[in-house]
Amino acid sequence: MRASFASQAVACERLGSPLTAQICRVAPAALEVGGPLAAAILGWKGDPVADALALRLCGALHALSWEDADLAAVYPPAKVDDARMEAVLRDVFQRRSVWLFPWLNSAPQTNEVNRSAVLIGGLLHVAARDPRPIELLELGASGGLNQVPDLYRYRLGGSLRWGEPSAPVALDSQWRGAVPPMEAPLKVVAREGCDIAPIDVTDAAARRRMEAYIWPDQTARLVRIRAALEFAAHNPPKIAQMGAADFLADRLSRPLAEDRQRVVIHSIMWQYMPAEEQARAEEAIRAAGTTGNLSWLRLEPDEVRGSAAVQLTTFPEGETQELGRGDFHGAWAEWHETPKLV
Repeated sequence: MRASFASQAVACERLGSPLTAQICRVAPAALEVGGPLAAAILGWKGDPVADALALRLCGALHALSWEDADLAAVYPPAKVDDARMEAVLRDVFQRRSVWLFPWLNSAPQTNEVNRSAVLIGGLLHVAARDPRPIELLELGASGGLNQVPDLYRYRLGGSLRWGEPSAPVALDSQWRGAVPPMEAPLKVVAREGCDIAPIDVTDAAARRRMEAYIWPDQTARLVRIRAALEFAAHNPPKIAQMGAADFLADRLSRPLAEDRQRVVIHSIMWQYMPAEEQARAEEAIRAAGTTGNLSWLRLEPDEVRGSAAVQLTTFPEGETQELGRGDFHGAWAEWHETPKLV
């Protein structure tokens, strides 16, 4: 458990959240204060890395900081040293363990909306290859914020822009390398997602919980997700409470008009599915791909550290290309001059 918190601290530091890194670094010592919360975390029964245990606790603390003055005093804009942070956490773990405990029961769902700033580049490649209108199917949709990448507007570095200027949600990313085909005729005419535990973005408490999983010293991310949640609350996404494999088997078997194509998308979720679920999901995609009206776009980690691969599988060939690399939170994308066969 302690090693998992230490490794999460390193990751948070690398990803630009020194506060979350600090909390992960000092929390194990603060938990030595004892009590049921400490016992549950220090004696975690599952895999603390796979279960994102450190981030469960960090999300809980962020939410608590909105109502606990002592905790809020060490959150942004304040900056404190490790000794002060540990002392405050010890006190909080003693006073508010009952409040914090339920947050350990579910994994974080950040639904980082800025990943759309990478996914949109992949969708432009799809539209350039096949101009037919798209029916979009998103796996691991969470609250559905990345189900509508075509409805956002983007500032992509320098003067590079995409999307309707009047779109209420603006996303920022630094695109480098070979810019995707910006003039491609991208048109999404239907969309639906799935998640084993979908978030109802029309519920204010659920929206607040999603905010809590955004690292509190990353102000730009908080501004983005609040805007995206506000948009989603007024335009609720369609999300089925289903596993990815069953969802794909059902939706991909449904009739599709000849003048349409389907695109399966997902971002930073594949690793959280059991191997059997992964195999069944891929089998459903490849079986449906024999008709030739399907593409599979994803932003997922691979063996290359520090970024995720933007991969596109096109059918009926079943050929997979790496279009580029992207930041896990969508802060940047590096597009290949020539897509690499995988």
